[in-house]
Amino acid sequence: MYEALPVLRASTMREAGLSGSALRRRVGSDGPGRLVRVGPNAFVRGADWDAATPRRRYVTRVYARLGRLSTRAVASHTSALAIHGLPSLHGWLGPVHASVPASMYRTRTPGLVLHTRPVPPAERRPAGTISVTTVPRTVIDIALTGDVRSAVMVADAALRNGTRRAELDEALDQHARTRSTARLVLDLADGRAASPAESLARVVFRELGLPVPVLQQEFVVAGRRFAVDFWFPEQGVVIEVDGRVKYDEARYRNGRTPTQVFLDEKRRHELLLTVPGVRRIIRLEWRDLWDLDALALRLRSAGLPCVVRPVRSARG
Repeated sequence: MYEALPVLRASTMREAGLSGSALRRRVGSDGPGRLVRVGPNAFVRGADWDAATPRRRYVTRVYARLGRLSTRAVASHTSALAIHGLPSLHGWLGPVHASVPASMYRTRTPGLVLHTRPVPPAERRPAGTISVTTVPRTVIDIALTGDVRSAVMVADAALRNGTRRAELDEALDQHARTRSTARLVLDLADGRAASPAESLARVVFRELGLPVPVLQQEFVVAGRRFAVDFWFPEQGVVIEVDGRVKYDEARYRNGRTPTQVFLDEKRRHELLLTVPGVRRIIRLEWRDLWDLDALALRLRSAGLPCVVRPVRSARG
């Protein structure tokens, strides 16, 4: 689980002799004592905030908000994704989400969204000073929003991280009053998707009417084994979904320089093209998955049947 930055409460700081006006000056300052406001009467040290990732900043806002609510409030939806380390299609800049009893419900505010679907004890777990919905319950909450792209991404990650499909099915049976979209999400979910980008790509391919691809198909070339992201055997097309992190971040390079990674990928590409039946290899980036008109043209030119005309939608 992701932990929050240390949250400083205004009440505690006042007890230590810091007045309200002094707090406000620190929030607006650029000095070593700078504070960042993360919730009502809640602050973190500026240096800690500057060094934190977007997810950890969001988790900190979750703890700052829920620390002021009743213990019956449970971090849920996007807030639960952040704490569990699950992906969010829409990033970490939105409001905090909590599930509360109906008696606690109040109008949504810019920084806080409340949900009233009951969370029984079996579907919550402690997370430091607050509670969070379990992974299966979180997956179903996201699926019930109707956002198939987001929900498949989350469900894939949950399965990849060890959640059993039976747990997701049980959570769906408990909560899905309108089942169609949530059932579709679980039908599409596949733990073999190795990244959020692959999950999104699979949903986009379905939206375009492509044939169902084989995931993580292995080919053996010159004694070396390669697994590709998507394989369309009837058309002889391989699709790989790459991101710049493969070249930019050390954890993906395994000690190699970005140039070495590029050359290794080039050799891999050339070897795969020697496999009987492999006719084309298409490499996609995250940004390609949002321009469906351009993507459909690329896929059709490679011989893949996109039978559905793209529907324009705003990037999430």
